[in-house]
Amino acid sequence: MVTFEERRKEPRVIFEQPLDVRVMTIDGTWSGEGLLMEMTDAAARLKMTGHASELTELFLILNRFGPPAFRICRIWVVGEQTGVSFNKTKIGIKSLEEVRREAELV
Repeated sequence: MVTFEERRKEPRVIFEQPLDVRVMTIDGTWSGEGLLMEMTDAAARLKMTGHASELTELFLILNRFGPPAFRICRIWVVGEQTGVSFNKTKIGIKSLEEVRREAELV
C-alpha cells in the first residue's frame, strides 16, 4: 500500500493551523467542507467531511470570498488519508481583462 509520505517527491508546506477549504463536484451538484493539511505543487492532503471519498474528480476551492481560486483535482483515499493530485492546468484565477476579453469573443 502506498502512503502519502511515499508519494512526496517535492518540497511541501505543512500548515500548523489547517486551512478551511471547499470541494465541489465538477458538475456543481455537490459541495463540502474540508481542511487543507499540507500541500505541494502537484498534490495536497486533506481532512474531509462527508462523501468526498466517493468522488473521483473535484474542484478544490482555496478561498471564501472574491473571485474563486481553485484547482481541478483527482482524489485518492488510503485508509483515513484523503489526498488530491492536481490536474496540470492553470489555476482558475482570471484577471478582469481576461474576463472582458472572453466576453467580447462571444
